[in-house]
Amino acid sequence: MHCLDAPCQKLCPFGVIEKTKHGAVKIDENFCMGGAKCRAVCSWDIPQRQAGVGLYMQLVPELAGGGVMYKCDMCADLLKEGKSPACEAACPKGAIEFGPYEQIRKKAYERAKEIGGFIYGDVENSGTLTLYVSDVPFDKIDEAIEAKKKEENDTRFGRPHMKSEVENMLETTHGYMLATLIAPIAGAAAAGITAYKVLSGQKKKEGGEHCEAKEEK
Repeated sequence: MHCLDAPCQKLCPFGVIEKTKHGAVKIDENFCMGGAKCRAVCSWDIPQRQAGVGLYMQLVPELAGGGVMYKCDMCADLLKEGKSPACEAACPKGAIEFGPYEQIRKKAYERAKEIGGFIYGDVENSGTLTLYVSDVPFDKIDEAIEAKKKEENDTRFGRPHMKSEVENMLETTHGYMLATLIAPIAGAAAAGITAYKVLSGQKKKEGGEHCEAKEEK
């Protein structure tokens, strides 16, 4: 959903979730330990864990439950190349449009007015960058989703609801307390990760310069 004020970003104990320049809420898969705090505080349970991969396998492989949390990052690799996100390019109905937030938001409201429809994602969880437009009320859509899950006895993660009332964890007392407790830990972890990245970058640069020097000989 790419929340404007993302609880997962603020409450990640390792500080490995960031906002990209496009506004995407992105998990750094190279340093995520798979703790799933991001999923626990996500109003839609969106982040999913893939076990058996990531940094955790190098540090504590004997412990079960670790891995890497993954979620949509707006196809950051494609955006970097000036291409469209895969979902937009692949949608057979051309129903997905990616662009500047205010431009897309304006179009969403214009479309909703045109069809006498409804918008989801603009105010839920204090606002997101993913806006849905439908001529069917979203509480009806949510009822259909829940009925289907019940029919299939589906209790797995990864099948978000579309409830109309979605509260942002950061605006609750519990969320505020969590943020206060986690902030120093996340800050220290983020500082350590940043230092590691800088040192790794310097080593790679020195290694490249050494190779170039050898080639010049």
